[in-house]
Amino acid sequence: MKKYVLIAAAFVIFAFNVYSEDNWYIGKPIKDFKFVGLKTVSPNELRPIVRPYVGKKFTLDLFWDIQGQLYALDYFESIESNAKPGDSEKNTVIVEFIVKERPTVSEIEIQGNNKIRSSEILDKVVLKKGDMINETKIKADEEAIKSMYLEKGFTDVQVSGKTDLDKKKNTAKLIFEITEGEQTTIKEINFSGNSFASASTLRGLMKTKTRSFFNKGLFQESKLQTDIQVIEDYYADHGYIDAKVVKVDREVKKEEKNKKRFLYLTLYIKEGEQYTYGGMTFKGNRIFSTEKLEHLVRQHPGKILNKKKLNADFQRVSDLYYENGYIENTIQLNEKRDEKTKTISYVVSIVERDRAHIESIIFKGNKKTKDFVLYRELPFEIGDIFNKKKIIEGLRNIYNLQYFTNVSPETPQGSAPGLMDLIINVEETSTADINMGVTFSGTEYPISGTVKWSERNFMGRGQTVGVNLEVSPVKQNLAFNFMEPWMFGYRWLGGINFSFQHANMQNVLQDILPPVYSDAEYLYAVPDPYDGHYVFSEDTTYPDSGGTAYNAGDAFPGVPSPNDISTYNLKTDYQYAVQKGEQIPSQYKMNYNSYDISGGVNTGYKYHTFLGWLGTSLGISSTVRLINYDPTMYRPFDYNIRTNLDRWSIINKLDTSFYWDKRDFFLNPTNGFFLNQKVGFTGGFLGGGRHYIRTNSRADGYLTMFSIPVFENWDFKMVAAAHTALSLILPPFVNDITTDFTDLLYIDGMNVARGWTSGYTPVSYGKALWDNRFELRMPIAEQFLWGVFFADAASLWEEVADLSTMKIDDFFFSIGAGLRFTIPQFPIRLYFSKGFQIKNGEINWKPGDLALGNFTFDFVISLGGDNF
Repeated sequence: MKKYVLIAAAFVIFAFNVYSEDNWYIGKPIKDFKFVGLKTVSPNELRPIVRPYVGKKFTLDLFWDIQGQLYALDYFESIESNAKPGDSEKNTVIVEFIVKERPTVSEIEIQGNNKIRSSEILDKVVLKKGDMINETKIKADEEAIKSMYLEKGFTDVQVSGKTDLDKKKNTAKLIFEITEGEQTTIKEINFSGNSFASASTLRGLMKTKTRSFFNKGLFQESKLQTDIQVIEDYYADHGYIDAKVVKVDREVKKEEKNKKRFLYLTLYIKEGEQYTYGGMTFKGNRIFSTEKLEHLVRQHPGKILNKKKLNADFQRVSDLYYENGYIENTIQLNEKRDEKTKTISYVVSIVERDRAHIESIIFKGNKKTKDFVLYRELPFEIGDIFNKKKIIEGLRNIYNLQYFTNVSPETPQGSAPGLMDLIINVEETSTADINMGVTFSGTEYPISGTVKWSERNFMGRGQTVGVNLEVSPVKQNLAFNFMEPWMFGYRWLGGINFSFQHANMQNVLQDILPPVYSDAEYLYAVPDPYDGHYVFSEDTTYPDSGGTAYNAGDAFPGVPSPNDISTYNLKTDYQYAVQKGEQIPSQYKMNYNSYDISGGVNTGYKYHTFLGWLGTSLGISSTVRLINYDPTMYRPFDYNIRTNLDRWSIINKLDTSFYWDKRDFFLNPTNGFFLNQKVGFTGGFLGGGRHYIRTNSRADGYLTMFSIPVFENWDFKMVAAAHTALSLILPPFVNDITTDFTDLLYIDGMNVARGWTSGYTPVSYGKALWDNRFELRMPIAEQFLWGVFFADAASLWEEVADLSTMKIDDFFFSIGAGLRFTIPQFPIRLYFSKGFQIKNGEINWKPGDLALGNFTFDFVISLGGDNF
C-alpha cells in the first residue's frame, strides 16, 4: 500500500512540475480554484468543496484531501491538475483541475417487461436523460425496478442494467433487461407458538394479507419482514421483550391451469416471559443534570414494560444532546434484568464529547435554483453548531418553497473530528404554472377564456413573475405582477403589480321610474320597480286595540312615524321583497362599461418562532376608473355610478394583514392551523372616490384523524379541515361610507356556499358575509389528488347591523363531494353539491342545474385563488 501512495504522490508532483520544475507552488497561499472540462456539472456544486481551502498554504496533503472530496462526488472518471501563478511574482497559486466527466444518459430502454408498462417502470428509475451514469446508480435503479416487481408479487424477478456507450458524444444508452417470472398470491397465513396474542390479532397487525375481495394478496418479501418486526414490537410493547418470530415456513402450490402460484405462510413464534419496567438511570452525564434527563422519561416503574415508550424516552434523552450539537456523543441503553421478579431496569451510559460544527453546506440536484435561494431558507450557517432540530426546520423550509418534489439530507464526516458536512439533495419540479380555460354558460354571453402564467422561481432566483389574461364578451383583463420574497437578507418581500381591465357590468339596478330619488335621498332610495312605500312584514293588527287586521305584505295606511316603523316592524316594499327572496326582473336593470387602470406595490415580513410562522403584510394600490353608459336611456340606482359618469375617478387602497401559521405544509395541510386578520382602507384619509374599511377575520384548522397503512405507498388517511371567515364593510374614520356594488361582498357559489349563486340569494351584494366550511379529505394520490366530502354554511347581509338579528333562516347550506388537485400547476377543484335552506324549522332543498332521475344537484368548478 505504501508503495502505491508514493507512486501517486510522485504523479501529483510530476503533474504540477509540468508547469514548473522548481516546485514553486509548495507552501504558497491558494488564491483560487479553476475547473476545466465541465459540461454537465455546475461549478456551483464544486465551489462549496474548495472554498474553505482558499487562502491556505498549498501542501500535498491538502491537495489529496481536495481531490478525494472531488472524486467522492462520483462525477468524474479522471481528474488532472495544474498549478498556475496567482500573480506575476508567484506569491500565490491558482489550482486548476482538468476533469473528464462521466458519460450522460442519452436514452433509457426497458426490455422483457410484459406485465408492467414501461412508463410505470421508468417512473421508478432515478437516472434520467442527461444524468451522469455510474455503476452505483445503475445498481440502485436495478434494485428499484426489482423492488417494484416484488411489491407486485413477482418473487423470481431478475433485473440487469447495461450501457451502450457513444465515446464521441460521451453519452450512453441505458438498457434494463427484465425476466419477470410468475406472480405469487397468498392463500393462507397461520401461526404457531402464540398464546398471549390470538391469530386474528396478529393477522390484523400485518400488512401482508391473504387474497380477498379488497386485497390482491400479492406476496412481498420486504413487507413480510416488516410484519415480522411489527409482531415482535407488539409483543415487546406488552412486556414480552424476548419474543421472536423464529421461523417462517413458505409452502408454494402451483395451479398449472390458471398459471397461478399460491403461497401458504406459517409463522412460528417464541413468546418468552413477560417483564415489568424497573426504571431508567443515567451514567456519565455532566453537561445535563440527572434531574433534567429524568424529566424526559415518561414511563413509570412498576408497569408492564412497553418498548415503544422506552424507545421514546431514550430518544428524548438523545435528542436533548443532538439538538444542542453533541452529535458525536456515544449514548447507549443497557438493560439490567432481575429474573426473580421479572423486572428489567435500564442504564443510559453517556460518553460526552465536544459539540460538532458544520464545516460545509452543499446542495445537489438544484440545476435551476441558485444556491443562495436555498441557503437563506436555512436557520443556520457554516460554522454553527450541528443542531438536529434546526436542520429539520431548514429542510421543511426548502420543501415548502414548492420548488422540489424531494428534499433529503446527508451528513458525512468533515475534514477533522468535530466537523460535519451537510449535503442537501433536492429533486426539482416545474415551477411554471400555466392555466388555460374556457367557460361555457347558458347566459347571453356564453363563452369566456382565461390564460394565467406565473413562474414561482424566476431564473432560479426565487422570484415570482406572473401574467393574467382574461377575455370574454363582458370582461377583458390583463395583469402583470412581480414579487421578490427576500429583501436586504431578510424574509421581507416586495412586489409590484399593474393591470388594465374593461368590464361590461351586468344587471345593474336602476332608478328611472317614479318616484325618482335625488342624490341627497340615497339613504331612503329604493330601486325600480319599487316605490318605497311601507308594508307590514308580518300578520298584525293596526292599531293595536280595535284596529284592522293586516296580512304580511299589505301596505301601511298613510305615512308611518318612526315609532310605527319600529313597533310594527314595517319594511319598505323593496326590503320586504328581499326578505321574501324575490328577484328584480331583468327589464328593470341596465348595463354599463367600466375601464380600470391599476397599479400597486406591496411588502411583508415573516419570521419563524417556536409558535410557528408569524407574518405581516402591507399593500398600497391606486386605480383610475372611467364609467360610461347612455344617460338618455339609463339611470343607475347607485348614485356613485351616476356621479362618475364619463369622468375618471380615483380609488386608493391600503391593505394590511397579520397572520399566525402553524400548518405542517402550506399547500395541502394535514395538521395545524392558520389565523389571519386583514384590514383594508379604501379612500378616507387616502382620498379618492370610494370610502370604506373592509375587514376579514379568518381561522382554518386541520387534523389528521387517522392514517392506516394499506399499500406500500398509500395510507388510508382522513384529514378534517375547518374554515370560518367573517368579512365586513365598515364606514371610514373620515367621510361617509361610499361604495358601489363592485366593492361589496357576495356569495360566489364556487368557494363560498358551493352551488349557490346570486341568482338564488335574495341579497346579491352586502356589507357582511360569514363563510363556514368543513371538509373530510382522503388522499387518492397524496401528492396530487384528494377526495373531499364537504358541508358549507354561509350568509350574506345587506348591512352590518343586520348581524344583530342573525338566525338560521339567513344561511345558505350545501353538502357534497368532489376532487381537489393539490399541485400548484393545476389548482382545480371539482364538486357535486346539493344546496338547501332551513326555513321555519323545515329543510327546503335548492333545485339543481343537473338531474339524475328525480334528484337534482349542481356541478361546481373552482379554479385556484382559494388556499383553504
